[in-house]
Amino acid sequence: MSRLLAIDTATSRPTLAVGVPGQPSLERAIADRHDLSREIERVTLALLAEAGLAPRDLAGVIVADGPGSFTGLRIGVAFAKGLCRALAVPLSAIPSMLGAARSAPDGAAVVVEYDALRGDVYRAAYRLAAASVTVLAAPHLVRAGSPVDLAGAVRAGEAQASAALLLRVAAIPGVTSALFDPSSWEPSYGRRAEAEARRLEQESRAGRA
Repeated sequence: MSRLLAIDTATSRPTLAVGVPGQPSLERAIADRHDLSREIERVTLALLAEAGLAPRDLAGVIVADGPGSFTGLRIGVAFAKGLCRALAVPLSAIPSMLGAARSAPDGAAVVVEYDALRGDVYRAAYRLAAASVTVLAAPHLVRAGSPVDLAGAVRAGEAQASAALLLRVAAIPGVTSALFDPSSWEPSYGRRAEAEARRLEQESRAGRA
């Protein structure tokens, strides 16, 4: 049975999971996202060993493609690309917020919010069933605490984000996007990194002076 590695580094709690889409999987979290670049390879190898697998046994990799943490996504995607290139296996992507949305009961409307910093959140809304996903609101940037126009919806956030749930979502037809040219692909960061935003603001102020 083909096993896939799922990588979700879009939130403050990066996770990795290995298994078959739609079936129970093994998952490990990286406790401190600041250790992500140092820990992601070690945790991946430990997870595979726990599953009784070697890297060469993987049939492919699925990565959360944003929106979310700029640095987290960059590290996770770079690792996924390198692993797929080394193993000669395909890379696929799934919108990161679908993992958190999968935590809601089948058929329920769910609003997902991730911290976007600077007083903003990324927000999306979905309705998931066993074999379908309805996008009620595509991921977008809003002010934290702004009203949600979806009465009775379940709420989910970064605490519910999970690579194991991404693997569950991967079983739904049409959700996973195969990346035929991974080297040129970039995730949906949602906004610029904090450092880049500060640099551009400083340059803008200097230009107005």
